[in-house]
Amino acid sequence: MRKGTEWIEKRLTPRNARLALVLLTLVSGIFAVALKDVRLDHDFENFFPTDDPELDRYNAFRERFGNDNDLLMIAVERKPTVFDREFLVKVDSLTLQLGRLPDVMQVVSPTRLEEVRITPVGAFKIPWVRTESDTLLALDSARVWRNERMRTGFFATDASAVLVLMVTEPGLSKDRSDSLLLRTEAVVARSGLTDTYMAGRIHGQYYYIIKMLRELVIFFSTSVVLLAIFLFFTFRIAWGVLVPITVVGLTVLWQVGLMTLLDEPLTVLTMLLPTILFVVGMSDVVHILERYIEALRSGYTRTRALAITYREVGLATLLTSLTTAVGFFTLTTSGIGPIRSFGMYTAIGVGLALILAFTLLPSILLLVPTPLRASKQRTRWYHALHRLFGLVLRHRRWIPWGFVVLVAIGIVGISRLKVNNFLLEDWPEDDPELAEFHYLEKAFGGVRPFEMEIDVKDSTTNVWDLRILRQVEELEHHLENGYGVHGILSPAVLVREVNKAFHGGAVEFDRLPEEQDEVDRLVKRVSNLPLRSGLATLVADDARTARITGRMVDEGGHVHAGKNRLLDSTIATITNDDLVDFHQTGMGFLIDRNNQRLSAQMIGGLSVAFLLISLIMAAVFRNWRMTIIALLPNVIPLVLIGGFMGFYGIDIKVSTAIIFTIAFGIAVDDTIHLLGKLRIELDKGRSLPYAMKRSFLSAGKAVIITSIMLCSGFISLIFSDLASVYYMGLLVSLTLAMAVITDLLLLPILVLRWLPHRK
Repeated sequence: MRKGTEWIEKRLTPRNARLALVLLTLVSGIFAVALKDVRLDHDFENFFPTDDPELDRYNAFRERFGNDNDLLMIAVERKPTVFDREFLVKVDSLTLQLGRLPDVMQVVSPTRLEEVRITPVGAFKIPWVRTESDTLLALDSARVWRNERMRTGFFATDASAVLVLMVTEPGLSKDRSDSLLLRTEAVVARSGLTDTYMAGRIHGQYYYIIKMLRELVIFFSTSVVLLAIFLFFTFRIAWGVLVPITVVGLTVLWQVGLMTLLDEPLTVLTMLLPTILFVVGMSDVVHILERYIEALRSGYTRTRALAITYREVGLATLLTSLTTAVGFFTLTTSGIGPIRSFGMYTAIGVGLALILAFTLLPSILLLVPTPLRASKQRTRWYHALHRLFGLVLRHRRWIPWGFVVLVAIGIVGISRLKVNNFLLEDWPEDDPELAEFHYLEKAFGGVRPFEMEIDVKDSTTNVWDLRILRQVEELEHHLENGYGVHGILSPAVLVREVNKAFHGGAVEFDRLPEEQDEVDRLVKRVSNLPLRSGLATLVADDARTARITGRMVDEGGHVHAGKNRLLDSTIATITNDDLVDFHQTGMGFLIDRNNQRLSAQMIGGLSVAFLLISLIMAAVFRNWRMTIIALLPNVIPLVLIGGFMGFYGIDIKVSTAIIFTIAFGIAVDDTIHLLGKLRIELDKGRSLPYAMKRSFLSAGKAVIITSIMLCSGFISLIFSDLASVYYMGLLVSLTLAMAVITDLLLLPILVLRWLPHRK
């Protein structure tokens, strides 16, 4: 060991330190210049797994029938009723003005829709809502209320609001989406309509990105301030604050600069990367500084103290960086692009933090004057840790049983966990945008799109076969009454509308014809009616595929999964598989499916992380008992946090599933530092009990300090308005807190009981 220390000491010279600082400054300058080209990726569809066949089906479906997500819903409220001439004139004017905006394909509102009636003397188009006189409007309101599709499609259940639908161009860039939303809001503001509500992709993504950018700045700044405070109270010297922040701050600069140079945009997940890297990177720096200061106080020179520090802490630091990187890197097993990028680039960032800790940190410490003097006086930390170690030894019989009880409780809580998600689960309950979404859900029967593909199997027929239409109609009844879909449109709905139109609008003919010949005649003549636009959006050109579309209330992925099982059972009962196939698709369906698959993948990723870290431990310690001792204190916190989630109703979803892998990779760091110090003490020839005591007293302070810093950095995230950020802060902080408690209370007992040793 002495030779290794001398070898390191020879290379720790002021000349090498200055050379390293020059090279690091040049590299940092390159990355700093690259920051001007940082860009954001707002496309939430990138979160769909690329290896999912359902995504291919949805893309093909979208090519034929259009995107169910390029829609902006605008609700306009007027109490007690919207059937007021002056109000509806303003709604009609708003519809016309919105239709003139760029990147708008179509605007649909009741004031612009017409009912077609065909009589022996010709075809007539009667507006659904006429504002020429109060008498006509009274007649039209009664007519609208008798027509279920018109009533549920465009009016609130109590007639207090009317709906305007704006269809946007597909695939809009962020700049064009934002510009369109701002112009839309300006048009609405000038319309004289005061009580308006919006929901849709361009609306949600605009305000979500604003929140993410604001919180990126707030929480990164908060983490810096909190860590600076803890560093000051820990080291009590200015360079003990400035040096770590400089090293870790450059890590963040390098990481974001590298991503920019590689043309990798910041996504919803990677926006958290600066905060995570800053907090995680601080751990190794603090361990190095703590051992360095301890060596200085023992009377060593700066060079000698640094050599001793990197000789004793270097391997543990390398291992902790490796295990943390493994925890993040296992996220690359996900089939979702943004999660793969988040895992890969965060793992790279941990590697960059290690490089700077072994280059920039010693260079600065060599050149910065250190006012510390040698001192043999015991610190408060020493006495506190000494008492804690004695407490652990005195209760060594009861502490393991206490953890057994906690694990049993955690397992009970885990049994209550369920996979669940909502469309706007990230938004806070008091957020105005979420309030608008909930209003639309309540007033109009939902915002979540529902899509089902109709695929004709029999090559001798098509979707206009009366047998198929009857099955579609029967399925519609279940969707409306059992599944909760509103505003349903389908080929059967279209045929019923045409049948009614050809009978002068008589309500009794709002049904499917009795004979196939009548259906064929109606379909042939529909191309000459205004209803032909609905035909194109519901039925493919070859009439071999079609769609059932509508909207529904977002009740959560767990509820929808149960409804889907019942729906599949109903489809199997009422349909002929040889004739036609019904298959659910659409954005909402993919989001639920994605959440379920991702949650399973993350559990698999945790297994991979556990296996890889086990192999690393086995390779380093070369003792199977030491490997088990290293892993057990870090598995227990995961069980406890799973139980906590189960008892408090925190569901498994994208934002919580990735936390287990991340927390495991970070939590194992303290165990490695304690066992690494134990190995060094054993190599000095000390007995196992005394070596464990020396490790506890020496590394214990750094373990507690880094855990407090990690927890404080992550716990600041609980003040986020976004649920995903909140849960990451809460659950990772709790896991790390439980991990350090387990390391300090259980790890010494496991070492003394399970490792063979000399008396």
